[in-house]
Amino acid sequence: MIRPFRLRDIGLVIRLQRDGVLLDLETCLTRPQSPLSTAVISSLLLSRTGTVTYIINQKEENGHLLGLAQMRQRPGRPEYVVIFIAPTLTAGNGTHAIWQRLLAYLSVKAGERGGQRLYAGLPSDGEEYQIFRHVGFTAYAQEEVFELMSPPARLDGVEPIPLRRQRSRDSWGLQQLYATVTPRAVQNAEGSAQAQWELSRRRWGAYPQRRGYVWESRGEIWAALQIRSSRTGHWLRMLLHPDALDQADALVAAALSHVRCGPGQKLYCAVRTYEAGIPAALTAWGFQSVGSQTLVVKHTTVWAREPAAQLVPALEGHTERPSPVPQSKALSTRQKQRDGHHRSDLTALL
Repeated sequence: MIRPFRLRDIGLVIRLQRDGVLLDLETCLTRPQSPLSTAVISSLLLSRTGTVTYIINQKEENGHLLGLAQMRQRPGRPEYVVIFIAPTLTAGNGTHAIWQRLLAYLSVKAGERGGQRLYAGLPSDGEEYQIFRHVGFTAYAQEEVFELMSPPARLDGVEPIPLRRQRSRDSWGLQQLYATVTPRAVQNAEGSAQAQWELSRRRWGAYPQRRGYVWESRGEIWAALQIRSSRTGHWLRMLLHPDALDQADALVAAALSHVRCGPGQKLYCAVRTYEAGIPAALTAWGFQSVGSQTLVVKHTTVWAREPAAQLVPALEGHTERPSPVPQSKALSTRQKQRDGHHRSDLTALL
């Protein structure tokens, strides 16, 4: 059976976390926390952290299935990210079956919690993707992560572009920039571009703290910078218009001017393979590649409303009842045809 974590499972989690896989590089690098700490804190706070832990502990004819998985909700968005699974696939003893059952269960629970998509960042050179693909996840992008090692004082002839703080009225301009930079297959995987770059309100003291900046010229947004900060590091994401690639060095310079690393803090920047110009600029400013990941997504079941077959005799009003409808069945034939083209786009991207 698969069930939520309980405090009496502490000893079990201590044992399982020694041989597990941390997924999603942003979580690993900027919010490092043991699976046990994550599970206990979330349990005590009644999941107000947005993180949930599930344990499989099931005896079968062929052996004992024992493992755990954790997922975290993205702040302000109907999305979840898988952040940890144990044991590792190399541990044997039915680990492939454990992963498949846990991932299928996470997909159901994410949907029940209102999540429309379930994400994960997988090692680019491991067999994890095959397991995820088997339970319905699809790859939509490759991402490389850079860390600032030894920044030069400045680059000759490079002046930072004039970034200003992001405002609510920038939503439409950011959506246009995102649509220009991002392949259609990635847009479909990530949902609304506006939500992708909007800065939702966060509770005081909650992490990561997010700031946004834009470069606007003649009423059009040409570049965007988002900074997600925690106690241990800063995570940068950038967008640069294809017609302004000659400003990549200036964009990185501007980003560095808006980040201050305190004691023990590190600076990272995540770049997708289709975001041209930025990797070379990061290298010129003293960044080095420290890892890469395959980004995968699974669209979960959503709730739809349909009229009840029979009206309740005591009521004269219209009665509705919710029923779970797989998102895939709600697509029209034309949408399915478009999805075929999107998968072709993704194949070309990867």
